[in-house]
Parts: sequence; C-alpha cells; structure tokens
Amino acid sequence: MKKIKYFALLCITSLAVLAHSAQAAVWETLYQWDNTWEERYRAWVKTNMKDDIFMNPAKPIYYKFENDCADAVYAMRLIFAYEHNLPFVVNNQQSPGKLISNDMKTWDNLPPPMRVRKFMDYVADMTSTKSLRQDTYPIALADIRPGDLYVAPGVHSYQIVNVTDTGIAEVQASTTPKSARYLLRTPSFPFYMPEDKNFQDGYRRFKQPQNIKASQSQQPGFSLEQFQLAKDVNFDYVIFTDVISRKLGKRAEKPDEKTLRLLLALCMYANDRSVYVYDALWYLQKIRREGRQCMNAREYDDHSTPGRDKRLTMFFDSVRHHLDRIGRFDPRSVPARWAKAVFSRDKPPKSEMDLLNKFCMVQMTLGEEYYMTLRDLRKNVEDKLLVSDPHAPLEYRWGLVKTPYQPTCPTY
Repeated sequence: MKKIKYFALLCITSLAVLAHSAQAAVWETLYQWDNTWEERYRAWVKTNMKDDIFMNPAKPIYYKFENDCADAVYAMRLIFAYEHNLPFVVNNQQSPGKLISNDMKTWDNLPPPMRVRKFMDYVADMTSTKSLRQDTYPIALADIRPGDLYVAPGVHSYQIVNVTDTGIAEVQASTTPKSARYLLRTPSFPFYMPEDKNFQDGYRRFKQPQNIKASQSQQPGFSLEQFQLAKDVNFDYVIFTDVISRKLGKRAEKPDEKTLRLLLALCMYANDRSVYVYDALWYLQKIRREGRQCMNAREYDDHSTPGRDKRLTMFFDSVRHHLDRIGRFDPRSVPARWAKAVFSRDKPPKSEMDLLNKFCMVQMTLGEEYYMTLRDLRKNVEDKLLVSDPHAPLEYRWGLVKTPYQPTCPTY
C-alpha cells in the first residue's frame, strides 16, 4: 500500500513538473526596464559586449551563434535582458500587430539554456536591419551612449559599444552572410549619415517593452536633430562627425587621432560600396534569367549609386581638407604615412604602398578576392570614372575601364 502511495505521489509530482515545463517562458521576467536598468545596460555593453561574445566556449549559450549585423544588434539587448531577468520584446514583422517576447512558450520541452539559444535563433530569423526601424527610435546626438545603435535599413547596422573621451562613438558589427564569427570593432563613427525622409535610419535606441507599440515620436528622448544637422552640413561626413565628437567629448581630438578615425571610416565606406555593386549585379542576373534585360525605373533607383558615389567624392575631399589643415607631415606617424600614400601626387614607394595596403584594401565584390587600393580608388573618383548605373559591368562600376561606359539600357 505504501508503494502504491509512493508511486502515485511520484506520478503526481512528475505531472506537476511537466505541467510547469509546458508553460515555461524562455526566461522568467522579474524586473522591468526603467532609467536605472538602462544605465546598467550601458555599463554592461561597454564591459561585456566584446568581439568574441559569440566565439567564447566559456559562454556555451551564445557560443557559435550564427549572426549577421542586425542579429548581433538584437542579441546585444536580448542577452542583457536574459542575464538580468528583464523582458525582451520586439515587433513581429511577419504578423503585424503581434509581438515576439521572452514569454513565448514555444520551446517548453527544452532545458532553460537551450530555450534561450533557440529564442536567439528565432529572433535572428524574424528580424533584420529593416525591422530595427520599428523596434528603435532616433535620439539626440549628445545623448548617444553604449547600447545604442546605428542602422541603415536594408543595408547595415552597428552596435555602439563605447564613447571615448574625445567623443567618438566606437562601433562593433557583424556582416553577411550569417555565420558564427568574431565581431569587427572599429574606433570610429559609423560611416553613414542619417538621410531617410521618414526618419527611420541613423543613431537610435531600443524601445522599452512598455512602449513597444507607441510611435517613435512618443518615445523618451526622441529627437530628429541628427536629420536636420545632416542637411545643414550638406551631408559632409567629416563636419557631421566633428559636431558629434564635440557634443560627446571631454577633450578635443589630436590631429593624428582624427586622421586615423577618418581613414578608418573612409576605408569602411569605400568597402561598403561593394555591397551595393554586388546586390545590383546579382539582381541584374536574376531578372535576365527571367527574360528581362533591363531594370525598370524603380529597380534602377533601388540599385544605382549616384548619391553614394557623390558622397564618396565628398569623403575623399573632406579627408584631404583635414590633412591640408594639419599642414606639416610627420614621418613618425603611421596614419600620416597612410594618408600621404592615398593622396600624394607622386607615386609612393613600394614600402609605403605595402604599409597602406595592409591597413586597407577595397574589395570590389562580395565573395571574391578581387581588390583595389584605396589610392587607386581615390584617383578613379577624382577622374570621375566610377559608374553608378546598375547595368554596368563590375570593372566599369569601379572605374577600372578608362573609356566611357555606353549604356544599352534606359537610365533614369
């Protein structure tokens, strides 16, 4: 009789455990986001959001998490929320009006660590740089902090992981294709400028769960200042970032520090053009397989690069003007040597070009070892050889062919 009672009790206990498991959230919410937790989040990002966060076997839940740039941004917020029992809530892009949150019961049958990893993978599959438009909002430039982000929807996104004493918003990012990788940390501002007419790009902050369905203009700290400033400076990257550094900094940048920052940003901006060129060539091949030879006006506008190429020209000019203001060349300065190799009229010695090329080479298309030097790109930009027409072959897009491109498709 005692055995029967024992087994009955065991069965009841087991059923109770299973019932509890069948209702298990990804993690339990014990606290709610407020200003105090936001400050803790910023400190955590600065200390813990390292480039190896997804490649460290000592953190098995996150180890080998496959990510692209948007995945890494969302994971930054998700991981902190999980480790501190805070809610994580974002919009469900595939089911408008519905939410994705840590209260989901989808992975009830798994142990807690596996639930978290499955949730990370699910969020990564359901979000993108485009969804960041709805889950974040623009902020004032003087309010930029670690844990904020920069997004160019449909193109790229960055985590802001530190603000230096010279007022530089240091960034970290993943890239495409989705893979387990070390993140790339750069001691420079994002190399984009806010320009979206609907104010959906730029420096942004995650919405708190209690405000997730409210418009961006209703969010605490909402500001459109950055968009007006970008227009006021005619989208000059150097002037724009100088203003931010003055707003955020405790001291002025030294000339060498600024040269390094601008060259890093120039290198990244030049390399980012390869994404646009690759996407245009891939799309062109796609429509031609389907029987069309030319893009329509909307497709042409989506894949051509006249504005980006104009800003690349301005970028080179702005860096050159910065160097002209410095005046004296310091041969002991490595950034100064890089800059001289890029901008000097006379061909630099091989040793100086080797030094520059170790710092930066421009990849002309994704997935291929096809590069040009930053100096050659500068010369092609100055000679107006870059072609923004998305129908043009790769070599014309980058100015490798010196004869004018003759379009065979309509231009818009």
